[in-house]
Amino acid sequence: MSVPKQTVTRQRPEGIRRIERAVGYAAVSVVGLGFVCVIITIVAALAFDVKDHTTGIWPTITFLPILAFPIGILLIIAYLVTSVVRRSRDNKEASR
Repeated sequence: MSVPKQTVTRQRPEGIRRIERAVGYAAVSVVGLGFVCVIITIVAALAFDVKDHTTGIWPTITFLPILAFPIGILLIIAYLVTSVVRRSRDNKEASR
């Protein structure tokens, strides 16, 4: 009795690819870090009466949102571009 030989076909994965997932998580992480730094700055100014933001870790905490939000926007744009490219390729393959 012989077992029929099964052929394994490798198909492209459906859904979100690895690069889209990485860019999405990076965007959420960077924007989240920016929001956390803004909240820390507000809470420190109101609750702990911190007036001098030029010493210690405060320059980093006040500068991070200035850098994080534009990088987050660029990452969101990159996510949208990769998503549109993937969907257009999937639609082209599906129409064949």
